[in-house]
Amino acid sequence: MQDALTLYFNFLDAFFGVAWIWLPFVLAVIFFESWLYYIYRFFWLQWDWMTLEVKPPKEIESSPKNMEQIFAGLWGIMGTVGSKYEKYVKGYIQEYMSFELVGSNGEAHFYIHTPKKFRHLIEAQIYSQYPQAEVREVEDYVWKVPADIPNKKWNLWGCRIVPSRDKAGYYPIRTYVDLMDVNKTDEPFFDPIAGLMEVFGKLRQGEQIWLQIIFRPAPDDWQAEARKLSDKLLGKRVPEKPEGVFALDARTWRESFYDVIYSFIMGKPAPLRVKDKKDEPVSLALFLSPGEKDIIAAIELKAGKKGFDTKINFVYIARADIFTMVNVSAPMGIIAQLANLNMNSLKPDTKLITRAYYFFAKARKAYKQRILMRMMRNRSFWEKGFILNIEELATLFHFPTVGVKSPMTPYMESRKGGAPVDLPME
Repeated sequence: MQDALTLYFNFLDAFFGVAWIWLPFVLAVIFFESWLYYIYRFFWLQWDWMTLEVKPPKEIESSPKNMEQIFAGLWGIMGTVGSKYEKYVKGYIQEYMSFELVGSNGEAHFYIHTPKKFRHLIEAQIYSQYPQAEVREVEDYVWKVPADIPNKKWNLWGCRIVPSRDKAGYYPIRTYVDLMDVNKTDEPFFDPIAGLMEVFGKLRQGEQIWLQIIFRPAPDDWQAEARKLSDKLLGKRVPEKPEGVFALDARTWRESFYDVIYSFIMGKPAPLRVKDKKDEPVSLALFLSPGEKDIIAAIELKAGKKGFDTKINFVYIARADIFTMVNVSAPMGIIAQLANLNMNSLKPDTKLITRAYYFFAKARKAYKQRILMRMMRNRSFWEKGFILNIEELATLFHFPTVGVKSPMTPYMESRKGGAPVDLPME
């Protein structure tokens, strides 16, 4: 016991004795993170936002391929951040928007929350694919419920939705392409949002469901990383990235610090570091199972399309007297339809879910609920998201196809057309 205490105090003496080495780095990291939060928020607060509602045409016979083309066009907003100076000194962040599915009092609505300067781009993309749709500015729906939820009259349940397999999202989820049956000519497409529209249609007065899909264009670097993943699964040798000057200096300091601590505690020099060389096969392609080959092919297919950094928020809000968890499990089950068990799926993030157990459970749950509600209202997104490509986004957000029976969705009933060319103008 005495030896253990002596060893412990020797470690503390050594650790704090070299605080002049590690403490500046710790303080620098804290300052840097605080600085980024401040300048990002300052830049974000200057944006001028608006909310658009899209009323889709009543009879849409096409698949979500049209919506995929819309997302491909919206990738054009890429380029807000031009240099490291703009990002880390001025606080520039890539501008983004949010496509939102909302069920309110038995009706389904399609909203787009966006900086005002992108309105014409959004309208052009939607009208190019859905000429009979209507896009109009509306009041932001998030402010139509009390700000202090949860309270005695209102309750909520919500979460952030994240990939289950990898945080980056390089493994694909199931998409609308996987839900098409080419052998059926009368109804070839199984619409994944059909069930969600049915849930929206059954909401009572005082019940709402919000699904916010917040996204920004991702630089094409992610595609190279995804291909590195497929090469790794194939067993290819990935060439090591040359170590830069700063990385080499940081590694040298880190190893020197470790050697000093080791020598002080153990009373002998630290062992020499020898890098092991492993003899690996050039490729594992001959030994892969059919399922593993499908995974590699799917990753490469995903990397072949434009991608977006994405954040997905979900919340169910209702009056306390009619609040039911059935309206939580139903949408979660619908999202589970997009699970590809060999690859990826979407699930609630356990760190950002409105539940708590054991100590001070009620107070902690209420705190999480208010945090989530503030996130849903602000729609802030300067942290790192996960990658969804345009095909995956179109699967999550598209207008109901002709096979979806949802009478409470506001549709465009009348046909719209352009004005005559020779119309007199005053």
